[in-house]
Amino acid sequence: MKIVSMSLAVILLLFGSILGGCASMDAHVTPVYTVEPGKKSPLSTIPSLAVSIQVEDQRNQFELDRVGNKKNGYGQNMAKVIPDKAPADILRDALKAEFEANNHKVVAPDVSQADALVKVGLKRFWSEATIHFFDIEMVSTLETDIGILSGTGQDTLSSKPLTSTFRDSRQYAGDGAFEDSLKGALLEYVRTFSRDPAVLDALKASATRK
Repeated sequence: MKIVSMSLAVILLLFGSILGGCASMDAHVTPVYTVEPGKKSPLSTIPSLAVSIQVEDQRNQFELDRVGNKKNGYGQNMAKVIPDKAPADILRDALKAEFEANNHKVVAPDVSQADALVKVGLKRFWSEATIHFFDIEMVSTLETDIGILSGTGQDTLSSKPLTSTFRDSRQYAGDGAFEDSLKGALLEYVRTFSRDPAVLDALKASATRK
């Protein structure tokens, strides 16, 4: 029993050194969605649209200045994980890249010629590092409410929550681990968006109203 207790103490000390060395310094991350060259999603099956994208930051007020917390080996919050770009802009740029890669044009929200308006309420964009005995689990979540409206927003064609989660296990959780995990959640979100039946049906309906 004494040997087991000592082993657990050594493990906790090890994780304390792994996470604690730079845990007191804020991490700066820039998760970016990159379209794979030549790869199309189901969005490409919809006739070309002029799309406006609006993303409103509706996150909890206590998370507005960060997208995660760095913790020491004992699970205590030590520093912030700070995005170098506003999360709403990160998400908008990701959706813009996906639409453009699938033969659609993204226009400014105030352009009257828009065929469809994609309105997104960003509820959460967050990364957590959970310490286990033999690894560190990274979990990132992107939660939104989305609406697809015709034209400049006269008729709502679809409205629903859309969420993605990315999990990763590793031995070391430095600053790059948070960025990689958030990027994974962003990639999964765009993949889910571009394949969601309700989203596709709403965009197809917009195409028929052109």
